[in-house]
Amino acid sequence: MPLSKEERIEIILLAGRGSCRQVAKEFNATHADQIQVTHDTVAKLIDKFKKTGSVEDKPRSGRPRTSTDEDTSTNVLAAFSKSPNKSIRRLSAETGISQASVARILKENKWHPYKLHMLQHLSEDDPDRRMEFCEWAIDQMDRDPTFSAGILFTDEANFYMNGEVNRQNLRYWSDVNPHWTSPSRMQGAQKLMVWCGIWDTRILGPVFIEGNLTGEKYLNLLKEEVMPSLLTEDGKFPSFFQQDGAPPHFCVRVRQWLDQQFSGQWIGRRGPIEWPPRSPDLTPLDFYLWGHLKALVYAVRLRDLEHLEDRIRAACAQITPNILTQVRRDWEERVRACHLMEGAHIEHLL
Repeated sequence: MPLSKEERIEIILLAGRGSCRQVAKEFNATHADQIQVTHDTVAKLIDKFKKTGSVEDKPRSGRPRTSTDEDTSTNVLAAFSKSPNKSIRRLSAETGISQASVARILKENKWHPYKLHMLQHLSEDDPDRRMEFCEWAIDQMDRDPTFSAGILFTDEANFYMNGEVNRQNLRYWSDVNPHWTSPSRMQGAQKLMVWCGIWDTRILGPVFIEGNLTGEKYLNLLKEEVMPSLLTEDGKFPSFFQQDGAPPHFCVRVRQWLDQQFSGQWIGRRGPIEWPPRSPDLTPLDFYLWGHLKALVYAVRLRDLEHLEDRIRAACAQITPNILTQVRRDWEERVRACHLMEGAHIEHLL
């Protein structure tokens, strides 16, 4: 325990009565309830007083060290309670408390940096529809362990030139998991609309769509881009085709074409197997592919749309069959989790 200012002054006053050993012995006799001082400590203190005329320590260079005492801890926790998504760096800059001290306070009080998850709002009837789909899928998986490998999952996404907000570093500090959510919406001047598909261990696409997607454009895409890409040397063909309920997918001519190509075996809005609305957590393109691609694409500054297109192609080419096998297993786990939750959100379970 460091000596207080008053105790140091007391030692200096005792210094005229004898040697450093005698001063230490006399001081320790009157302060028996604390750590004892040595004659070396007394000698150093006397030498400091002779040189500086003060018993105070010299001020340290750099940012003062901050003790994580009760008052400091209370102030830190109160600051994070008020602004739970504030970073340790920002709080340190605002308060003058070192980042190490802030981190130590949070750790000692068992506060954790919970990660933000994006959740789709569910309407009143959505859980029932999600349950129906999950019950059908689980029944198929129980009958055939390779069932999910036969589904062609498809979707479109926008890639903007100005990138997306990086939510990978966004955290919510709390002593309990708040299951914090946030709405997601992105607007930008220049963009590319991209279609992709995942079928077992294959990535189909990317296919780039000019302008807004219409029913006619989507039908042409299926006929001219998707169907030729499904032709394989071993003669395999997807058992099921999946799409979400976007308006272009609901076009009458699109549904008629799917009825011809995937008779009774396509998944979508008003399809033979109904796709539950507002369920991006149940399609691999939403819960894996788009986020993975955008993390790779936006790792560098984009020059123009052509550069953006090249980055998307390169990112797709990096995805290996082993990764897609794991993604398929993740989908199966998500379907079972959704069924367990009776159609409610599942991100907090994964």
